[in-house]
Amino acid sequence: MANPSSPAAAGHPTASYDPAEQRGYYSVSEVAALLGVSRVSIWRWISAGRLPVSRLGHRTVRIRREDVDRIVRPFRGHRAQTAVLLGDSVSALALQPRSKDHLVMFYDAEPFLIDSVVEFIAPALKSGDRVALVATPRHRAGVEERLLTAGVDVQTARHQGRYVVKDASRTLSRFMVAGSPDPARFEDVVRQLTADMGRGREVRIFGEMVALLVAQGNANAALRLESLWNQVQPKYPFSLLCAYPMREFRGNALTQLLADACSEHSSVIPTETYSALPEHDDRLREVTALQQKAASLEIEVAERRKVEEQLQRALADERAARDEAEAALRLRDEFLSIASHELRTPITVVGAQAQLMLRRLERTGEFDTERAVQALRSVGSQADKLARLVGQLLDVSRIDSGKLQLEATRTDLAQLVQHTVSATRSLTDEHRISVATPNSLEGRVDPLRLEQVLTNLLDNAIKYSPNGGAVEVVLRQPTATLIELSIRDHGMGVAPEKRHHIFERFYQAHEEPGNRGMGLGLFVSRQIVELHGGHITAEFPEDGGTRFVVRLPLLAPSIRQSAAAD
Repeated sequence: MANPSSPAAAGHPTASYDPAEQRGYYSVSEVAALLGVSRVSIWRWISAGRLPVSRLGHRTVRIRREDVDRIVRPFRGHRAQTAVLLGDSVSALALQPRSKDHLVMFYDAEPFLIDSVVEFIAPALKSGDRVALVATPRHRAGVEERLLTAGVDVQTARHQGRYVVKDASRTLSRFMVAGSPDPARFEDVVRQLTADMGRGREVRIFGEMVALLVAQGNANAALRLESLWNQVQPKYPFSLLCAYPMREFRGNALTQLLADACSEHSSVIPTETYSALPEHDDRLREVTALQQKAASLEIEVAERRKVEEQLQRALADERAARDEAEAALRLRDEFLSIASHELRTPITVVGAQAQLMLRRLERTGEFDTERAVQALRSVGSQADKLARLVGQLLDVSRIDSGKLQLEATRTDLAQLVQHTVSATRSLTDEHRISVATPNSLEGRVDPLRLEQVLTNLLDNAIKYSPNGGAVEVVLRQPTATLIELSIRDHGMGVAPEKRHHIFERFYQAHEEPGNRGMGLGLFVSRQIVELHGGHITAEFPEDGGTRFVVRLPLLAPSIRQSAAAD
């Protein structure tokens, strides 16, 4: 390797120092040291056919002294021009960039970064131009060591103000505001940086502040800084080399960041995986391999995305199922609480009336007929209520098991409605229940089940009209094959947000203690109506209250099992 103080280091190969004087050839390392470039650049020139060689194997070559002299001789003292003659596009730009070039390089390992930075700045320092190195302490030390090896007098260049070294992190902190580079502060930094280097023909800057920003996860700030470099170039002409470690761009999510970073530069230098390949065919093979890897990665990413989407759907389904199960458990617990209360009330009343009658009889020894009749009426009423509640629970069980059945027979529906309304009137003194039916209207229905539906709807009308009022029952035949039964009250109605839930099991549209039931009446009624082949709807008139409408075919199926409820 040439001595840094020898003529060879200054760009003048002569017989006094030349190792090829005796043997007539150079090795790749010797030519690299002679010209102050890296071995990678020599391999590039050989691969491009700009430097003839004699091969002794795949990577062992001999370069004749005459070939080196022939190329270098016309440009002695002008090392950058020699590089343009020899170099490919990457090396030429690195060794003699134009005043407004903005280069970016990517690297996997630090030696390639150090060699490339030295290729970029060493020719400028040797020819008397100005250089600024804005880098991390580790990289600054590596670059200066390589500069000395390449024969650059670093101390003299620094003393002359042609070589300025700045810490990348400290320089970055001078113009960052709220996580983004401030344009005015950045321009002040560039102005001072170029002023510190004095006057000269050329300014070359190496900076890795953008790499620090990407490493910090602030990619937007890095792209903004790249743009600011481009904006200040017309004011302060310089050539700039930026560098990023390729590891910061791992992952499909950073593909756009890499593309955006490249778009801010005039030239891009790929990592050593490609740049260090000496043969053109080797590079083509590497490109082909990278294309295959990219295609494979795209397929893998697509498959992973598909799996992730399936996983997300499964998780969403699992969460929905869990929420549904938790809601069902809450509903069950609430139902059990309500059902126990509803069942306990008539049992308590029946027990209390029986005890009261027994005590009076034991105390007086006489049987009070009038009081006994009142007590028995109360017991009967509560027993009917208890029977209805138990019947509803049994009906729910039958619905779930698909065993709720109809026993349809020919029935006078007008008489059935009149009888049911009459029975309901005896239970209230506060409500006026009117009924409008034809004199006779025969249909094929299950009379007990249809009476159960009408009783449920009348009970609701009375319960949710606590201040009394009119309840209107209308039976009609709108078509030859259709029966319509409607029950209208003028009570409290149902809130709009609750209306689409009222036919669900256990649902309570009203939570007032006096109006609560088990939430089964409308649910069971809907199942019975649908078993008849009909449907039941709820209407909510503007003047208040609720109107339930049951529409049934005139001839229901004789027997039809229900499907299990959803």
